[in-house]
Amino acid sequence: MKVICSGMPKTGTKTICTALRILGLNVYDFEEQFWYIGDRLVKHLDGGWTDDDIREMYNGVDAVTDVPGCTLWEEILHAYPDAKVLHMERASDEDWGKSFRKQIGAIRGNMLMRFLVTLSPTGRKLRQFFNACLRCQASTVQFSPYFEPPVNVPLARLRYREHNANVRRAVPEDKILYFSHSDGWEPLCKFLGVPVPSKPYPHRNKGGEIVEEIVSESYVFVQIKKEVRIALSLLVLAIALLSYFFLF
Repeated sequence: MKVICSGMPKTGTKTICTALRILGLNVYDFEEQFWYIGDRLVKHLDGGWTDDDIREMYNGVDAVTDVPGCTLWEEILHAYPDAKVLHMERASDEDWGKSFRKQIGAIRGNMLMRFLVTLSPTGRKLRQFFNACLRCQASTVQFSPYFEPPVNVPLARLRYREHNANVRRAVPEDKILYFSHSDGWEPLCKFLGVPVPSKPYPHRNKGGEIVEEIVSESYVFVQIKKEVRIALSLLVLAIALLSYFFLF
């Protein structure tokens, strides 16, 4: 583990993930953390962990971004004391709260996603993982395809402020970069000791559009859609067989 991104979701985690991949790092974002180590993460988020648990899960990973890794930054740093911490914040916690609410709204408002996660075993696991991450991150909010519990944004903002304050208090100055995406490649590459790439600095998930991208392109949802097609095919077959037996 070389880089731990402690910035909460909605601080540009998708952008920094893409930037670190351009720099050649093997990054575990939310998607990879779910796909490769999701079951173990849910177990440890609910029941606790050791340094050995952390090292086993993130073995071979160069960088971690987004939940739950960003909320476990301190534990990951304890397991990997030579890692560097990359921290991003919004202009204010009020600004972050508005963006957080908008992202939750985009997830809840995607009816295709709600349909898919209901009929797929992988989708149900994804929902369980997402809710465990939200408990860890914000102590609030649940995603369900059936109902929409209220979003306690003031509590989420409180957790956001506490998280940022803890990062600023606990990480030694020589191990952390307080990074703004508007600064581009220069400070990031200097901090990591790598050359500045020729590609422009990326910008992703403007306005929460990442939800549509994930549902249409993510390998997680490729698997979910495959499972849904199988489930619907079996349902059609069962209906056809029942109709045959009852009608003939």
